[in-house]
Amino acid sequence: MNKIKSILSENNINKTKFRVDLLKLFYSKKSLSVFEILDHFNSTVNKVTIYRSLKSFEKKCLIHKVPDSKNFTRYSLCNENECKNGSHDHSHGHFICYACEQTFCLESIKVENTNQLDGFKVENLKLVYEGYCNSCINN
Repeated sequence: MNKIKSILSENNINKTKFRVDLLKLFYSKKSLSVFEILDHFNSTVNKVTIYRSLKSFEKKCLIHKVPDSKNFTRYSLCNENECKNGSHDHSHGHFICYACEQTFCLESIKVENTNQLDGFKVENLKLVYEGYCNSCINN
């Protein structure tokens, strides 16, 4: 709990009970959607509060958007080695599990980000693997 409060303080984010609990939740899950966050908090928090907190976390490079099997927006923790000083660098692959629908960052699989394509301006580059995660295979 102290680590979470320290992270929020270092990033000049208000340490409200919800934000502390939300960041703690991210440390226990691979990725989360707004719907899962609402469900986790039993709808005791409204969507506006959730979106504001997610926006603050994303702006400070604590979380980033990741692909989802149903095209919803999901968020996952940033790797502090990739994201710093308000700048995101997510040049890694992602894995989406068919069974649990979690999205996992594959930081060991690097994606070359290039704007060198003739006649194109690359705005977003994604590498997504799909299948079954180890937890779902073993259950």
